[in-house]
Amino acid sequence: MGIILKIAKAELRSLFYSPIAWFLTVVFFVVCGIQFVNPIVIFSRIQDVMQQSDPKWLGFDDISGLSFNMFGGTYNKVVENLYLFLPLLTMGVINREIQSGSIKMLYSSPLRTREIVLGKYLGLMGFNMVLLISLALLLVTGWFSIVNADYKVFLSALLAIFLLSNTYAAIGLFLSSLTSYQILAGVLTFAVFFALKAVQWLWQDYDFFRDLTWFLSIANRTEQMLSGMITTRDLAYFVLIIAMFLSFACIKLKSTQESRPWRVSFLRYTGVFMLVLAIGYFTSRPGYVGYLDVTARQMNTLHPATQAVIKELDGSPLKVTLYTNLLGKNSRSGFPNMRNQYVWHFWESIRRFYPNIDLQYEYYYDFKDGDSSAIKGLNAKDIHEVAEKVAEILDARLSIFKRPEEIRKEIDLSKEEYGLVMLLEYKGKRTFLRTYQDDRVWPDQNHISGSIRRLARDTVPAMLFTTGHYERSPYKFGERDYGSHTRNISNRGALVNKGVDADTVSLLRSDIPDSTDILVVADPRSALDTVEQRKIVAYLESGKDAILYAEAGKQQMLNPILQAIGVKADNGIIVTDNLHDQPHYLAGTMLHNTHYMAAEPYMFDYQVYQKAPGIVSHVGAANLSYRETNGFRIEPVFKFKGNRKTWMENGVFVADSAAPIFSKVEGDVKKNEYVTAVRLVRKINNREQRIIVTGDGDFMTTLRQEGGSFGSGGYSWLLDNEYPVYHNTPKPKDTFLRIGKRQAKVLWLSYVYILPGLILLAGTIILTRRKRK
Repeated sequence: MGIILKIAKAELRSLFYSPIAWFLTVVFFVVCGIQFVNPIVIFSRIQDVMQQSDPKWLGFDDISGLSFNMFGGTYNKVVENLYLFLPLLTMGVINREIQSGSIKMLYSSPLRTREIVLGKYLGLMGFNMVLLISLALLLVTGWFSIVNADYKVFLSALLAIFLLSNTYAAIGLFLSSLTSYQILAGVLTFAVFFALKAVQWLWQDYDFFRDLTWFLSIANRTEQMLSGMITTRDLAYFVLIIAMFLSFACIKLKSTQESRPWRVSFLRYTGVFMLVLAIGYFTSRPGYVGYLDVTARQMNTLHPATQAVIKELDGSPLKVTLYTNLLGKNSRSGFPNMRNQYVWHFWESIRRFYPNIDLQYEYYYDFKDGDSSAIKGLNAKDIHEVAEKVAEILDARLSIFKRPEEIRKEIDLSKEEYGLVMLLEYKGKRTFLRTYQDDRVWPDQNHISGSIRRLARDTVPAMLFTTGHYERSPYKFGERDYGSHTRNISNRGALVNKGVDADTVSLLRSDIPDSTDILVVADPRSALDTVEQRKIVAYLESGKDAILYAEAGKQQMLNPILQAIGVKADNGIIVTDNLHDQPHYLAGTMLHNTHYMAAEPYMFDYQVYQKAPGIVSHVGAANLSYRETNGFRIEPVFKFKGNRKTWMENGVFVADSAAPIFSKVEGDVKKNEYVTAVRLVRKINNREQRIIVTGDGDFMTTLRQEGGSFGSGGYSWLLDNEYPVYHNTPKPKDTFLRIGKRQAKVLWLSYVYILPGLILLAGTIILTRRKRK
């Protein structure tokens, strides 16, 4: 070891007696200084302006926090530019000895080849450490500039950059041993760096090559560490690649000392390569990868609620088949050349906690019967010609896609609209996990949790909507209906995608099934039959949960039922003097206790940070009056204070006519406050019965943002807060800078001009003295 250290010391001394090392150090520091200090200057300027404008400003509200938001892009820039510096440094490490003839002296000495290689490599590592110190100085500055900085992310980023630079050094060292020409070695190094970045996209359509090229690719290998996630897979990759190229260098130098056939060296290279691939394969298998999320809020790890849902599985195999339709939505994301993105970017976080997942793939082309739009649009004679043309446009191999008649024999995907979808199978049960037509494509954690619970639990929550009186429907997506937030499989927010089913029931034809979890009576527009009323009242008296949406102008439809539970939808419609809108457009305020009914994002923020109360948008609401009876405890959910410009209009109201005028003669009533929703709770049959009554049904429509701040909170409360599974994350603590724009300018001058100038001066002095000696 002493010999290796002496060689390393000599190599490091040789580097810093060379102008190029000092030049690279200065340029690297300037480039990094600009990248790191520029965000500090920008954010400090914004903070100064915002604090002057609003003394109560709460800071930068980006979910990532300042520690990552300021420097996340900077890390990537450093990684992208790092390969530009090291080839100039490594191109003469070995061939310098060859050109000067000193390599023969090394060969004739008692030194072993591996000691020569390791010594020179340690010298390069020493130079990389100098570069790392300059980065560390910048990050320490960032650490002290940010209040509650997430410093562990900085350390993780430094580790990533250090490992990457050492990997580049190992590659450059080997390539410098291949030729006696330094310029050629530098060019080869650039070429290899480029190849290792690009290899991830080579032959991704073919199973045999996919994992091989993905493992060899150095692109994105630092991505997780830069965001604060350290894995044994990435650590093993860097160690293996470094070991492989150092071994290659030893083999090359050894071959110049021996008079053996080229086949010997070839077999050595091949043996090392295959050994590295084998170890790399096993270190990247699910269940054998270790993870360390160093972020303060565990941003790279599944939410604890999602982990709890996964624990409901008993370890049995979970088979996941990805169905990709050449002619469907999101088809590119499911193509073979995107498979590693799908495996490692989407499923890895789940397989970390449940490795027994078998990923399968099916490719096909199909569309709905009777849909001729694609045929007409491409001027094709049939669906098969459409597939040929689309495959040519997307540069896809048509041979891997099954024909419509083949895929339909295997599975019916018509209800999934023939889109990109995953079929999950577990212990004989099946369910779908869907993708979405937005920039994220893949489902969120609450969708994963909903699908897993469909498999792990014996029953699925069932909401039944009464029908037969023109009620709002869970099957329709119109502006007055509820299909968007209940059954729309294309909507991320729909309950069906979070594990809750919705269906309809006609109470004239059948009874309410015992399996019903929530009965929904949504704004009937004609009177319910006495048989229907009796069935609903009996359901409520039995202790079951329900939500009843009343509507202004149709109070008489639900009042016969509401009176059985002590609630009444008062006559009239609440109107107010809206300067810029129609008088029946109102904003209902969520009460303090309402925010604790569920964990919808806004409600969660209120619970944790006591934000301003949430708002829901009413369109023509009725006031609810109530008296506690039959053991119910009743409290308001939405209400707003009355004023002289707000009243309950009982006369003729026309929304798009002249503004209404208060008239006691017509029965108009003013109140101190107006309640537009209430919740009822009582203990019955050894359980807590929960009911919600609203005086407006429009606030849950797509046009009114599907409940606004309240969202699906009502449904969640009625389902004992088990569905949907929320994965809210606390807000970051690093939301303020400690410095202002003046201090930021000083940092800019120091790191972009003064310190690089001092480094350049020190290098000049050292080189001048060296030359004189």
